[in-house]
Amino acid sequence: MTALPSVAQVRNQLLIPPEDNTALSLYSTVVLPAEKAASKADQIMYARVVGYLFLYSPNSTALSTLKLELASCNSSSDDSVRFEAVYDLGMVYVRHLICIFRKPRGKTPVPSDFPSRKLKSSPRNHIDAKNAALVRDDYRCMLTRAVDLRSLKDEVAVQRWPEEQINATQCSHIFPDSLDSTEVGESGDQVLAMAWTMLKRFGYEDVCRELKADAKGTNLHRLENILTLARSFQHAFDLMDLWLEAIPDKANHYRVVLASYMTHKGFGLPENIQFVAHGNRDLPLPSPRYLSVHAACCRIAHMSGAAKHLDVIFRDMEELDVLAEDGASAEVLTYALHHLVTSRVARSWSPVCNEDVPET
Repeated sequence: MTALPSVAQVRNQLLIPPEDNTALSLYSTVVLPAEKAASKADQIMYARVVGYLFLYSPNSTALSTLKLELASCNSSSDDSVRFEAVYDLGMVYVRHLICIFRKPRGKTPVPSDFPSRKLKSSPRNHIDAKNAALVRDDYRCMLTRAVDLRSLKDEVAVQRWPEEQINATQCSHIFPDSLDSTEVGESGDQVLAMAWTMLKRFGYEDVCRELKADAKGTNLHRLENILTLARSFQHAFDLMDLWLEAIPDKANHYRVVLASYMTHKGFGLPENIQFVAHGNRDLPLPSPRYLSVHAACCRIAHMSGAAKHLDVIFRDMEELDVLAEDGASAEVLTYALHHLVTSRVARSWSPVCNEDVPET
């Protein structure tokens, strides 16, 4: 968790456009005082979530939305009311925006055949998505280029050099496939509808349209939303400890960014990568737009302390046998219910049924 920068630092680092006096005023008179006045750890975190979203808004639409919401927080003359509104706003961002990328443990479907035999250009389920992505990615992890163990074992036509690394890979969704439980923009479960609504308000209507639900379900298994990753890196990606930031002016080039406890050398990861479509070159690469949303949420989660907060919540969701009688487990229950709604695999967090499931 990192304290929000001062107004002088914001000016010097051009974190807010110099001509945007409204944004700078809201930051200095609402966000910073709310952080300073916070008496609880979660209040500090929520204030910093709002502040870092404000300073590192992913686009101009998101910044405009944040200004409107902060102006609403600033409508009361009572400081305690204003600051509480900021904390509540930060809580909404964590629960309905950042949290959608923090995935719980769950089942991973096991492919029943060789990838090359079930290739579909428009996958509609996890298995088809994994198979098509393996072809696109030359049966390798997209970060390390390690050869997929299952493909090699099943004698798929993989060209491999003798000293190349081999690893089990996973099909990793950028936007989790659990978001397919309700229709985009339509009436349905309030938790999921809120996630889609927030994406739209932050300027990602195009993303919502592409991933929207239709008569056959959502498009969350589209290849633009899929990465082939070695198992340990998929785990880090799902925990928001690994993300990809686009390198300006270089199409499909990314910086591999890691949580502070990780190092590129220690995990055998390159600092920069380029995505290239192999095999059937009509198969689309991961969307820079999707990756940018994921990256923004990961960065802000780590800077604000929300990432560590969610780690504790999710660990408690997996380990607690019973809820505390004094109400100390209330937040755990809130997130548990949230993920019961947003996941078709409710068993993934249940303390009663938390067996490990073989992965592919």
